[in-house]
Amino acid sequence: MEKLIVTVAPSSNFHGKEANPAIPYTPEEIADSAYESWNEGASVVHIHARDKNGVPTNAPEFYQEIDSLIRGEKCDLIIQHSMAPANTPKLLTEGGLADIDEGVRASRTTPPPEMVSMEASPIMLHIGQKPIFIGWNKLWAEKVATDLKERGIKPEFELADASNLEDIYYLIEKGCLEKPYSMSFVTNMYRMISGGVRYTPDRLMHAVSLLPPDTKFSVLGVGYPATFQATTLSILLGGNVRIGFEDNIYSKKDVLAKSSAELVAMIVRIARDLGREIASPEEARQILNIPPLKL
Repeated sequence: MEKLIVTVAPSSNFHGKEANPAIPYTPEEIADSAYESWNEGASVVHIHARDKNGVPTNAPEFYQEIDSLIRGEKCDLIIQHSMAPANTPKLLTEGGLADIDEGVRASRTTPPPEMVSMEASPIMLHIGQKPIFIGWNKLWAEKVATDLKERGIKPEFELADASNLEDIYYLIEKGCLEKPYSMSFVTNMYRMISGGVRYTPDRLMHAVSLLPPDTKFSVLGVGYPATFQATTLSILLGGNVRIGFEDNIYSKKDVLAKSSAELVAMIVRIARDLGREIASPEEARQILNIPPLKL
């Protein structure tokens, strides 16, 4: 099997310090968490930003500051920005239709991120007082993916259900994605997404069987113990993993993790015990066909 690419997601667009006080908010905190996770074996960092008041934001300047601090540590992590619309207090309180183009702002930093996460299928979130509809769709994704391709940014598609793959096949047919395609299965998010599914081994294995050829896939599990169950199965299936505070805040049942780096260290140990070697950031770039980094 290829070496394992470990993505760390240290910050969150959903929960905050009220869930676990160790969740980073400021650019300095997020960069420190990324650096600690890099030292434990992470090769990609998935970033959500917050403003000076701790409110989720897609403003490029906050992402740029985080990126600059990560690189200032001489850290060669692959930087991946989330393009999900920020879950602001107003959106969580009022619900309604989220602005899908607002999330694209996170890709417009200088320099740009090497990767972004995005969706090609609509979802309905249930995390505040009223539901939030995010109208992602394959026509919008075609436009955005074409722009990303022109700017040399690799998209990773987050999939809440195997049915989302049909929209990815559409994008491949349109020629707006470059091989290898990058996909991330978001499992066990059924509490927050209408149409999201519980993690079960058979569901994940079925979804993997439907992937297009030339795809590199990763898996994350929302909540404990699904986060370790889903990522361990991905390791066994030859896939990659994502772990960190965005997806799970516990190291054991009812025990809050001290950091995302602690969670990275746990999944790295599991992977090595199962015979998977860990990819360095430069090896991950080679696997994903991302140009070498020039620090």
